[in-house]
Amino acid sequence: MSEDGVRVLVVDDERGMREGCRRILSPEGYTVETAEDGVAGLELFKARGDFALALVDLKMPRMGGIELIKHLRELDEDIVIFVITAYATIDTAVEATRRGAYGYIPKPFTPDEVLLPVRNGLERRALSIEAKRLRAEREGRLLEVAVERSRCSTIISCMTDGVLVINRDKQIVLRNAAMMRILPACATPPVSSPLDSLECAELQALVEEVLSSSGGRVIASKEITLDKCTYLANTSPVLEPNGEVMGAVAVLRDITALKKLDVAKSMFISMVAHEVKSPIAAVENYLNVILSAAVDDAPANQRTMIERSLLRLGALRTMVSDLISLTAIETGKFTVKRSPLDIREVVAAAIEAHKEKAEEKKTELRLRCSPEIEETRILADRDSLFIVFSNLVDNAIKYTPPKGHIELRVDCNSVFAKVAVQDDGIGMTPEQKEHVFDEFFRAKNEYTVQVPGTGLGLSLVKKLVETHQGNVAVQSVPGKGSTFTVNLPISE
Repeated sequence: MSEDGVRVLVVDDERGMREGCRRILSPEGYTVETAEDGVAGLELFKARGDFALALVDLKMPRMGGIELIKHLRELDEDIVIFVITAYATIDTAVEATRRGAYGYIPKPFTPDEVLLPVRNGLERRALSIEAKRLRAEREGRLLEVAVERSRCSTIISCMTDGVLVINRDKQIVLRNAAMMRILPACATPPVSSPLDSLECAELQALVEEVLSSSGGRVIASKEITLDKCTYLANTSPVLEPNGEVMGAVAVLRDITALKKLDVAKSMFISMVAHEVKSPIAAVENYLNVILSAAVDDAPANQRTMIERSLLRLGALRTMVSDLISLTAIETGKFTVKRSPLDIREVVAAAIEAHKEKAEEKKTELRLRCSPEIEETRILADRDSLFIVFSNLVDNAIKYTPPKGHIELRVDCNSVFAKVAVQDDGIGMTPEQKEHVFDEFFRAKNEYTVQVPGTGLGLSLVKKLVETHQGNVAVQSVPGKGSTFTVNLPISE
């Protein structure tokens, strides 16, 4: 500790002793002030209050050193106090130390006998102050951690979804009240109980799948039935900063009411779809036979009618396929296998599948990919995304007049991979845009009358994108075209 600016209080009824201490300490850089007795010393300390060290005589008029030590210690618990006296005894030493004195300097003394204890005492003071600062800082941080932990605990406890956290050793380390209500077996065992104490094989399998994943890239979802209720179980890995799996978190959401509403509709749709599929296939085959035999000698109007019949049947078959896919998604029978995927490849495949149809309408199909997307991967099911982008490209071609332009742009940011499908077709009104993702919705105008469709494609797109924790949006201006944008979370 530097001596410059350190203030020292010397309290002694002998003027020579006070001046002697000043002569010893002042040349070393200490600022020394003196008082002739305990009362004067106490008043001086109260007036200034910034003394780091005090040299106090024991026997003084009005107030002795023992009493002065007590008052100084009450005013500043960090002050270093030395007793200077020629009458030191064991009893006075014990009493002075009990009151807060740091040590003794017996009279008479040499300069070194004063300077060395003073320096040691000031170093001790500096260490004490620094220790207090560090302790206060640590307590402040601990308080912040405690507050944050309390806040997180309150949030998790108030959630209506069941939350379960498991460490890498397959031990339960946290469960909220909702989870204990959903799984009564989870409430009985203490924290750190093994995972198999849950008595729910399906949830246990999901958690173990996540814990055993390499690189923490597996997100497992499944519908689980417990006590006549249906829950959507989502499990995700908890990762170390280096990417190592340190545990897993499972969230159970009650979807019983939604399932009851959807099951009735899904059963109807499934029945209609399967009942209509077979006759459609038969009629389509018959018309193909008739058309192939009547190419040369059939009247023009007969050929036109047959071609229109085939077109309508093709639309019905597309509707059946879309209905079956929607039913599978809504009943939980649609299989989604997510793995790291280059989204550019899926978009390019969707464009290639519709290239011939675009050429028939002389519509230009373009694909543009930003440089940032080259190293980006998403966690997705390729077949599902092919359906998504195939539907969007098909819609763009159908609702874009001949010689139009369709551009697909693939880009990304720190969170999402983005695919935009932009056309310069007929566009939509704000009212039509609000319902564009509804099942069976089709905009009605003079152009769409001539375009076959079921109104299910975009509904299927929305459900598949949301299955991947993404979103889809549309911007459209009547007469100028539409842009459908799909955002999918990147796997990192």
